[in-house]
Amino acid sequence: MRYKGLTALAVVSTLFAADAAAAQDGGIWASRPRPQRMTQESVPASALAGLAPGLPVQNSGGKPIGRVSKIVTASDGSIRKVVAISAAGNFLNLSPTSLSVANGVVTTESE
Repeated sequence: MRYKGLTALAVVSTLFAADAAAAQDGGIWASRPRPQRMTQESVPASALAGLAPGLPVQNSGGKPIGRVSKIVTASDGSIRKVVAISAAGNFLNLSPTSLSVANGVVTTESE
């Protein structure tokens, strides 16, 4: 019985030491990819005159991809991001540099 107890103690202490060593190096999270921050490009609000929530959004081929849900602006009033929502309910973050507005329709080059 004493032998089993000592063996169990040795196994537990070995596992604890291995876990502690893995935790110091980041463990399973060490190789996790880090999210890449996108450089936020902005355009003056005058460049997208007529842009408003609710406008339909289409790709450059004319295929409808959703409606404008939100327009994110910077403190100087420039447009930093346009959020659209698809018919399936998915949110799409659109760069304002890829957008144009004509006849009440937003066209994107990115989707």
